Amino acid sequence: VDNMGFLWKTAKLGLKVGLVAGAVKLSIDNDIWSTNNVKGSELYQKLKKYILPGTVVFPQQLPTVEDVQLKAGGTWNNAVDSVFTTIENVPSSVNTVANRLINNK
Repeated sequence: VDNMGFLWKTAKLGLKVGLVAGAVKLSIDNDIWSTNNVKGSELYQKLKKYILPGTVVFPQQLPTVEDVQLKAGGTWNNAVDSVFTTIENVPSSVNTVANRLINNK
């Protein structure tokens, strides 16, 4: 069991290091660290054209503030109802248990 934990942690660390190394290598290959403004502008245009469109979340897809408030309010109300229902049922539950104990003797 210990070996599996060690192997898992090592694999995770290797993956993280690999991702960082890959990102650094890619940035060096694309001359991101250059002070050449023209090259930087070209790279930004490529980034805007190929990479960013897949990562942008359009505002239409996000819930409205009102939707979030309604959902949060509904969740809160359900939790409060659940707590008070449980508290309300405690006396009858205690009564049932007590009656079972008395009748079993």
